[in-house]
Amino acid sequence: MERLLNFLDLDGYGQFIWAAYGLTAFVLIGLAVQSLRFQARTDAELEALHASPETTKVERASNEAKE
Repeated sequence: MERLLNFLDLDGYGQFIWAAYGLTAFVLIGLAVQSLRFQARTDAELEALHASPETTKVERASNEAKE
């Protein structure tokens, strides 16, 4: 147990090193979450844009069939 505590202490610099690792992990996780949200939002926008012309083609075809 003492060896583990000595390792985590890192010759007295452990508090700075582990804080830096924690902050880095927090930022990377935040970037990953932001990227996934952005991708989901843009995928939905792209799907809506792809669906829009198809809807107008269907509407045009049905209007031409009625005439």
